[in-house]
Amino acid sequence: MKTYIFDPISPEALAYARSYLDVVCWDSSEIVNYANAEAVIVRTFKMTPMMIDQMPNLKIIAKHGVGVDNIDIPYAKSKGIRVTNTPTANMNSVAELIIGLAFNCVRRITQSQMAVLNGLEKNSPMYLSGYELAEKTLGLIGIGKIGMSVGKKLHDAFDMKIIAYDPFATTDYCNSLGFAKTESLDELCSKGDIISVSVPLTKETRNMIASREISLMKETAVLINTSRGGIVNEDDLYKALKNHKIFGAALDVFVQEPVRKNHPLLSCDNFIATPHNGANTTDALIRMGIGAVDEIIRLKNGENPLSGL
Repeated sequence: MKTYIFDPISPEALAYARSYLDVVCWDSSEIVNYANAEAVIVRTFKMTPMMIDQMPNLKIIAKHGVGVDNIDIPYAKSKGIRVTNTPTANMNSVAELIIGLAFNCVRRITQSQMAVLNGLEKNSPMYLSGYELAEKTLGLIGIGKIGMSVGKKLHDAFDMKIIAYDPFATTDYCNSLGFAKTESLDELCSKGDIISVSVPLTKETRNMIASREISLMKETAVLINTSRGGIVNEDDLYKALKNHKIFGAALDVFVQEPVRKNHPLLSCDNFIATPHNGANTTDALIRMGIGAVDEIIRLKNGENPLSGL
């Protein structure tokens, strides 16, 4: 099956793809001749209606990752094209980044590094004082695979209390995880010490966390978003951090990516930025790449993909 890979993938996944498929890579001169493509693998490459129309033989769009906002799924389906993703491949990597960002914020690790580089007159300055995660409250907005993983890890390792807001999760399911479900986003915002956002970007979730929600948070709260830019209102977050309305925040995702170096949030010393790096581990890249290839192989062999959207 003629497979176009539009974005770089791990060497291991590429070698695997070449063992089973007729591969055209992102760095090939053939990549402009879209008409031959029967399958595509994309990470950030946009599959718009215009692009899809240039691929009359296309049978499957395999997303290397979870979020599919770079793919026009309704249009693809209208053309009879399968769309798949790799929903569990990056779960652990993103969960570990969330935990790392939580530690960074509450212990002011990046801020401490900058202070050391700039020179200190004495150790342990009070302005670098942080707090522990142990026995604090973690508020999860969304308890899909990533949110669930974060909650379980922090509950088991640090005895954190986990509260969850997710309209699609039942109380029984939350109880089975050891989480307390709240029906109110406002309640979660007011009770969470660490608040982590793990939801897709939709019309309903755009600006889900804005000035009103931030105003409900504790002064000691830390807000983390590793899902998609636009769910947290960046202007409102900037104002809150500048005025120290919350303790800190960390974003791995921004409305405009890559984030520009003069973004106002980067001027806040209680803010951490990472460049959409949640799934960027060797382990996850291999799993995502091989997972995307496997979905194409299944279709090639007349089988149904595992993660059809």
